[in-house]
Amino acid sequence: MTEPKYWRPRFAYSTINWGETPNLPRMLAEIRQAGWGALELFWHSLDWLGPPATLARELDDLETASLFGAVTLPTDDRQLTKLKRHIDYAAAMGAGLFGLVGGHRLRWRPPADDEYTDLANFCEALARYGAERGVVVAYHPHVACTIETGAEIDILLDRTESMKLCLDASHIALVGEDPLAHLRKYRSRTGYIHLKDWARGKFVEMGRGTIGIDFAAIFRELESQRYTGWVVIEQSVSDVSPYESARINAEFVRGLGYDPGATAPSS
Repeated sequence: MTEPKYWRPRFAYSTINWGETPNLPRMLAEIRQAGWGALELFWHSLDWLGPPATLARELDDLETASLFGAVTLPTDDRQLTKLKRHIDYAAAMGAGLFGLVGGHRLRWRPPADDEYTDLANFCEALARYGAERGVVVAYHPHVACTIETGAEIDILLDRTESMKLCLDASHIALVGEDPLAHLRKYRSRTGYIHLKDWARGKFVEMGRGTIGIDFAAIFRELESQRYTGWVVIEQSVSDVSPYESARINAEFVRGLGYDPGATAPSS
């Protein structure tokens, strides 16, 4: 196989900062205006999103990279059915990814072995369901959730086969681990990537953090891997407007030499 002569990441921007039921036309206009060409729809209810054909008209030139949802433990059939409907919606929108986070982590004890197993079985069931519909299901290791650390990621991967990972540089760094090491170690199981930054107890725009995330090095690593997946910028909350955060993050990406509006993989 001939490697591409020029590598570039493809970017999407998460809708999380606008909330679950924002003014949809305004949100989409702000994402476009900030310079992004694709988005991740973050845990919006399907009745609010409306029929896929209706949303597709609203999106116009914006591409849907992924949808994102959450699970709580213990799992149950109600959650499984609900998340399968979200995967169906992702497939109808042409989104090849569905991210998943959870469950809630008790601070006074680590997760029990049966909780790891419950989560793994649930994720694997969703991953197999998604695979039949052309949607990759990727679990997101996350602070204050069942899977935080590399050791816990290993447990989850050992108990699943089809499930992939959504690796988030900030959450990896927040548990004292190295995002670059995770990108290398879990390369074969990475579905896609989340990027954001952290400073003084809160999420901040990229490049404004205080925990030493080297985004330029992350992109160099992705380039060395010839990574062709999505890089989703996920500004969870901000002290400024969602639009202003989206604009600042786009400028940071441009400053590293990349186009935040790029949606096609290197070829």
